[in-house]
Amino acid sequence: MGVLRTDQPAAGPMAMCTAFPKDLTLLLHAAVNQVTIYLDRAAVDMGLNDARDWLVLAVLDDGQQLTQLELSRVVCVDKTTLITVLDRLEKQGLVVRTVDPSDRRVRIPQITDKGREVYATFAAARDAAEARALDGVSAADRELLLDVLATIARGPEADVATSS
Repeated sequence: MGVLRTDQPAAGPMAMCTAFPKDLTLLLHAAVNQVTIYLDRAAVDMGLNDARDWLVLAVLDDGQQLTQLELSRVVCVDKTTLITVLDRLEKQGLVVRTVDPSDRRVRIPQITDKGREVYATFAAARDAAEARALDGVSAADRELLLDVLATIARGPEADVATSS
């Protein structure tokens, strides 16, 4: 298992932002890294391993019946990493995996009541971590940032689909 990023200094992302102040890809990477550092710390304080645990709980709390493969794509981790996360969450009683009735080889992870409690409790810690990451950013700029990121995340296909 890799080393948690929670002890890394923020100098790496800061150096990247200074060296490439107008490079969208590098700035997004640095911003994600910075927010992940704060979220990892909050996750560890809550008894989770890192922010990936919380992310899996968040997606499962949405209620969709996703296979493990589909879930790995949604949370942007490879299948092997997802299995490790699910094993850990299952041992903690936060997730159970059921057999897909249409294919016995396929597992569908589901959040438990305990998992929902942990996810709900983590929401306040997540909000605090996000606030820390956005310290110094005005409320108007935060709203604009969320709108722009949502547009980027949806991708150009969403614009084509909604304009048809």
